[in-house]
Amino acid sequence: MTAARMRAVILAALVCGAGVVPLLLGSDHQDAKTAWAIFGPAVGWSFIGVGLYAWRRRPESRTGALMVLLGFAWFLSALSFADSPLVYSFAFVVGGLWGGVFLQLIMSFPSGRLAPGWDRALVIAGYVIFTVASIPAMLFAGPHELGCDDCPTNVLLTRRDPDLASVALGFQVALYVVLFVIVLVRLTLRWRRAGQLERLQLTPVYVCGLLTFLLATAATAGAGDAVGWAVFSATALLPFAFLGGLLRSHVARLDADLRARVQELRASRARLVEAGDTERRRLERNLHDGAQARLVGVALLLGHARRRVDTDPEETAELLDRALAELKTSLSELRDLARGIHPVVLTERGLEPALHALASRAPVPVTLETDGEQRLPAPVEIAAYFVVSEALANVAKYAQATEATVAVRRTNGCVTVEVTDDGIGGADAAQGSGLRGLGDRVAALDGTLSLESPPGHGTCLHVEIPCDPLAQ
Repeated sequence: MTAARMRAVILAALVCGAGVVPLLLGSDHQDAKTAWAIFGPAVGWSFIGVGLYAWRRRPESRTGALMVLLGFAWFLSALSFADSPLVYSFAFVVGGLWGGVFLQLIMSFPSGRLAPGWDRALVIAGYVIFTVASIPAMLFAGPHELGCDDCPTNVLLTRRDPDLASVALGFQVALYVVLFVIVLVRLTLRWRRAGQLERLQLTPVYVCGLLTFLLATAATAGAGDAVGWAVFSATALLPFAFLGGLLRSHVARLDADLRARVQELRASRARLVEAGDTERRRLERNLHDGAQARLVGVALLLGHARRRVDTDPEETAELLDRALAELKTSLSELRDLARGIHPVVLTERGLEPALHALASRAPVPVTLETDGEQRLPAPVEIAAYFVVSEALANVAKYAQATEATVAVRRTNGCVTVEVTDDGIGGADAAQGSGLRGLGDRVAALDGTLSLESPPGHGTCLHVEIPCDPLAQ
């Protein structure tokens, strides 16, 4: 909701509430004028105030808008205190709209959206019962039959007939009772099917709402002024019941988010452990099949050369040359292996030189963009380096790109790493263990990783990692 719209709603609420006060104070058929003049507008304002709060906090939900509408419908029902027969008759029918909005609010809480089927049918029935269902009784009922001897005679009265009026009023009460029972059963079943967290937000709304509905049904049956005041009191409590439900809903969402984060943390930790074990096995295989095998070969060549040093100097020299070549190859393999574990240039000179080294070895031209040479905390540098390393490796393997760009920037307490290419796109972070492992590495630093890779339009890997300057 925009600020201008909110100000307009607040102004309209103030005007309507202020307009109700002289209407109540000047009514000839209302005894407790002062109490109604004070608390009547307050009920409408409380609905609108809580509704605006809910609308602002949760704009995706229609609950706030329905509460605002209920507040204005409540002001509309106050026209039943008018002394004009026409206004009084109009309010006797249309004033029941607040009951329909109230029922829709209860049935659709907390999303504000009605499920198709029974819920929608019940709400439509409620709008009809709370409004036009009163018309048959008005055709035959005078003020006395309607329970208000001092009220004006309604303009729909065609022939005063107490018996027909009693039948019509009894039919209206029966409709109230049937609707209440169906709604009670429907909400009870929904509450029982709900989870524990959802029940926290539903309970205050359902209890207060059903109590108000029950008292309104009793008041329609002519239970007396005490029940009428009870309906008023229960209605006055409704906004606070909804506020409690909304606040509990907020707490429930926070709890659900926390549980989801804990679950993801556990899964991420398990994947990190598995990735660590896999990496250790890979290193063991590389050492066994590569450098270790070559060093064993060097040892055999040196042993053979020692045995031939006195008898065949030329073969000894050849054996030593072969051993030296194998030794150089082993050293090169060990350097590559060590660079994969942790590049020395990253430790000694920082992230930017290490990224330049990565870019120089990439099979496609890489443009590197950084905003300075200031050192970052070691865990952040390591994570950023391996993000770029894995991304460029994927560019080489899958992207079919002609160029790539690496951008590393530090803004608003975060380091952002973005790797883009002009390849074929279609990458999926969920399908590759490399990107999933990077996501876990970044998440361990409370960072985020996102991937955009529309088919035919290249790939963009975006990472954000919080960076505490004091942690360097």
